[in-house]
Amino acid sequence: MSKRRYRLGAVLAVFAASIAAWMPVTSAQAADADGPVVRINLHDDNLGLPLPPTDDPPQVNWGLDNDGPGTAKDVTISADLSDVIDWVTPDATVPANHIYTWSTRDVPEGPGDGSLIGLSAKPGTPVGTTGTVTLSGTSTNGTVVPITAKVTAGTNDLTVNQLKTRKGDKPETTIDTPITISNVGTLPSDGVQLRMRTTIGLGYAVHYSNCVYSKESPDGYGLTEQALCTFDTVVEPGKSYRVDQPVGLDVTEQALFDYFSHEALPLSGPGADLRSGSGPVLSLVPAGAAATDGVDIDRQHIDADNTADMVADGDTVKGEHGDLVHVTMSLTNEGPGWVGYNASDDQPALMFTVPTGAKAVEIPEHCSVWHIDGPSGEQTPGAPKYICQSMPNEFTVGDSRTFEFGLRIRANAKTTSGEARATTAYGSVMAFDHNHVNDTAAVTVEVKGTDSTATPSPSASPTSGNGTGGNDPSTQTVSSDGTGSLASTGSSGTVRVAAAWGAGALLLGGGLVLLARRRKS
Repeated sequence: MSKRRYRLGAVLAVFAASIAAWMPVTSAQAADADGPVVRINLHDDNLGLPLPPTDDPPQVNWGLDNDGPGTAKDVTISADLSDVIDWVTPDATVPANHIYTWSTRDVPEGPGDGSLIGLSAKPGTPVGTTGTVTLSGTSTNGTVVPITAKVTAGTNDLTVNQLKTRKGDKPETTIDTPITISNVGTLPSDGVQLRMRTTIGLGYAVHYSNCVYSKESPDGYGLTEQALCTFDTVVEPGKSYRVDQPVGLDVTEQALFDYFSHEALPLSGPGADLRSGSGPVLSLVPAGAAATDGVDIDRQHIDADNTADMVADGDTVKGEHGDLVHVTMSLTNEGPGWVGYNASDDQPALMFTVPTGAKAVEIPEHCSVWHIDGPSGEQTPGAPKYICQSMPNEFTVGDSRTFEFGLRIRANAKTTSGEARATTAYGSVMAFDHNHVNDTAAVTVEVKGTDSTATPSPSASPTSGNGTGGNDPSTQTVSSDGTGSLASTGSSGTVRVAAAWGAGALLLGGGLVLLARRRKS
């Protein structure tokens, strides 16, 4: 073989080896490029560590989002603590390389579970010491996008003043609401956002140019109007600041059981220019030492001097012995106030007394067998009475909820009537409803070829007629449940233990507003 041929063969061999070595790499890269993309999400990317440390340290708390396509295989997430390890103590054992790694998992498309690691500042760490924790990951068939969290020794802990409950404000009046913000932490806040919310019976008397207004329905409880106001004022630790003028709240014609909430959120840097109009600017001015009785978020209950008329509507159907017939009843709010009875679990409900000549065999959702101590959660056929509550249980003006029962006409039954009655979940009169003439409506089953039975027509409510005065839940009266027993009272501020499925959903009050507050730095 000539030297030239030998050299050519050597070159081809090297080239072939290069191709062989290159192809698996590019294939893996192509798989990564075409595979699922997983993003790491942080609950808080700006973590403040209290000084001195607490028994409940802040956490680097993360979750995953797989944007697809397909499941990400063998996903491993790690936290690199090398930048903070000199002054931070983790609540987990970290290897010598300062990289903490969680167990491997497969992550389907969509949101995925995450994990956390707690961090505490070491005693003696200077306030304001900062560093970063970087979270990254790998996947055998996809890509994991890294993310970084800032960690600071010290906190800027903002609280707001507590406002007293108000009762008796009349529609078409305005409430002046003073607001104070305090920094009870150890670091200044470079700026602050004031988040205010009102339920639909209240409105903002003035729209400020440094506030953004929006409609929302947080936690499923009533439509609210949010105002998010941004201030560039530096809020120093140990000091308080008040808005330079009380926030005016208009009490509207729909007001009844309403609330106003406010909270302060720290900014880690200058906020964006959120001026939304030509109105006046709401400002923060110094107000002395930080208040010691502030709260993270305050909810002021405002019970207006107003009423709401809850109306029951019945039905009439026809059938023969043994037939299955369907009756539809409704509960409607004819105003003028909306109903979001957030101080008690005595929510609006419809009580159905089944006609004696029929048996309830199909029970609709949110209806259960009536018991004297409230909704039972039982949907047993054949009971004489049922109580129905819709979810959600707020009623705007004009809002109507329907409930359809399937009734089997009994053998030898004659035309017979039962009753639909507007009541509370505990069978008592609704204190805010002063018109009881329309509380009840007949539910009649006409049996072909028969005369009516001696079943009495629906009884009027014990307080029939138009009442006087305004909303006063503390004086709520009690009506008979029709069996000779008295239902529970519905005093404002008293929360009973609701039975079965009704419990959690009915308990709005303070529990509704327990919002997760992000840790601050």
